[in-house]
Amino acid sequence: MRKLQFIAALSALAVMALVPAASSADEMKTYEITVKDKVFTPNEITVKAGEPFRIKMTNANAMPVELESSKLGFEKVAAGFSDILVNVRAQTPGTYTFFDDFHPKETTGRVIVK
Repeated sequence: MRKLQFIAALSALAVMALVPAASSADEMKTYEITVKDKVFTPNEITVKAGEPFRIKMTNANAMPVELESSKLGFEKVAAGFSDILVNVRAQTPGTYTFFDDFHPKETTGRVIVK
């Protein structure tokens, strides 16, 4: 009987440990950008070092856009006239580029981490 109580107590602690993590993800700051006619607006966002964040991108074009940044660790396609959300891990100070992988030289932006 004591063994079952011990297992139940451990299970309850494990569930309680997950609850703050879920609410922390909801509290992540979200930065919104729009891409239209091969231009990100804004094309630069500034974020706080050491804190994870999200980028919500609205594709205002009929054609798909692939939001990508190898240094920030994301790559996601947005169909025409749709939104996507990417989660980004906490970063160290610096400047990181992102781009539309279908137009990597024309459609670029950057994240400045301070």
